[in-house]
Amino acid sequence: MKLKQLDRLGMGVFPTPFEPMPRLQAELGGPKLFVKRDDLTGIALGGNKIRQLNYILVEARKKKADYVITTCGVQSNWSRQTAALAAKMGMKALLVLRTAQFKTKPKIYDGNILLDHILGADVKVIDMKISEDPTPILEQEAEKLRKKGHKPFVLGLAASTSPLATAAYAYAFLEMAEQARATGANLDAVFVASSAGPTQAGLILGAKIMRQSTKVIGVNVGAYPEERMRDVILRSSEGAAKLLETRARVTPDDIIINSDYAGKDYGISTEESVEALKLIARTEALIVDPVYTAKTVACMVGMIRAGEFRAGQNVCFVHTGGIPALFPYREEFQPGR
Repeated sequence: MKLKQLDRLGMGVFPTPFEPMPRLQAELGGPKLFVKRDDLTGIALGGNKIRQLNYILVEARKKKADYVITTCGVQSNWSRQTAALAAKMGMKALLVLRTAQFKTKPKIYDGNILLDHILGADVKVIDMKISEDPTPILEQEAEKLRKKGHKPFVLGLAASTSPLATAAYAYAFLEMAEQARATGANLDAVFVASSAGPTQAGLILGAKIMRQSTKVIGVNVGAYPEERMRDVILRSSEGAAKLLETRARVTPDDIIINSDYAGKDYGISTEESVEALKLIARTEALIVDPVYTAKTVACMVGMIRAGEFRAGQNVCFVHTGGIPALFPYREEFQPGR
């Protein structure tokens, strides 16, 4: 199996750890449990976007950009990790952050936006939902910088759902499968937070490349409609397959999305996600965030408790990071709550 090796920055700590979760397994019964620690990618508190941006930002380096402009929510992991890699590349980041699930602009910086500031990013916060498109504002900011003599590189909404982002996680599946095999395990199922869908798309494509029957269960966190997620997964995986020069293809039947744990809206925790966050912390000392990974753990726990996985099977939770986003939700985790 020879995949085309795409250009990358070579930043971060890889491979990330692959670890058993024996105490959570004992608590739940059923399958053997593992965690893929992509929260430990090594730069500015890590996360899955470091893996993806390693490929996406190659173009910025080739164009000798001095600014990277991007967008997401006010507590965005994507934006924090973009700002971090920009700093390591000697560039400046300009972040157009949408208020998203928060009703007002932050009066005090906390969580990811605090780290954005510490990393030296210019931050512009606008009142806008996570599902709305701020592309015109990104272009306006880029034009302002051009007039000042800068060379901005714009990472719009499409960047996070690009074939490059998906290819990064096709490689990640190969890495994870090799680690699992070294422990004597073949993965029956993988649980991953799914927002727009490229991380899930890459894992599905990686499984297809390796001809493994692993179910990649994307846990819908409520950012986008499921129909849009499926469309992104198909389009981005097709583009990634062409980039990697593989004949493997993702089909609609390969896509598993569980929307039962999304809750009322993006960024709104649920009883199940709060319980899951505490459960995995108190059994495995793993810290997850309320927006993405807690809902993923909640789905995994719920399906195991429902008997959908049995003893003798191997199930992995892909920890995509996002821990800084926990702190703006601190009131939900105070004693007595």
